[in-house]
Amino acid sequence: MESLEPVLRELSAIKWLLVFIAAGVASITAIFFFLSVNIISVMRENRRGNRSQPKQSELDELLASDQSTAAKFAAIEWLATQPRRPEAHWALAKAHYQLGELSEAKQALKELLKVAPEEHYRVVAWLDLVETEFAQKRPKPVE
Repeated sequence: MESLEPVLRELSAIKWLLVFIAAGVASITAIFFFLSVNIISVMRENRRGNRSQPKQSELDELLASDQSTAAKFAAIEWLATQPRRPEAHWALAKAHYQLGELSEAKQALKELLKVAPEEHYRVVAWLDLVETEFAQKRPKPVE
């Protein structure tokens, strides 16, 4: 029986070695899956961004050429197809602002904050600007 004990110890060592190899393969497979999903997600986002580039350029041109009404409707159309696109919310807010629709511009900026909270620092400055202008255009009370 003594000759079987070293063999059993070696088999036990081989068993643990196989367990570690299997755990390593499972870990590598999980990491590969995680990276693949993230890479695919980034590629899709980039593709969406590339498709949005012409739309953003069109809106920038409309806003720059003072075609605010056309820009507003183009931004609304863009938001209908891509409601989570921060650039579309910005374009809508700018179009409302240019049209003097300050409460709508304020609402568009608040929607932008819901979609892209990281834009907070820029949105706050715009909200302050809109509020200031809104206060200036508000009718004065008659005394």
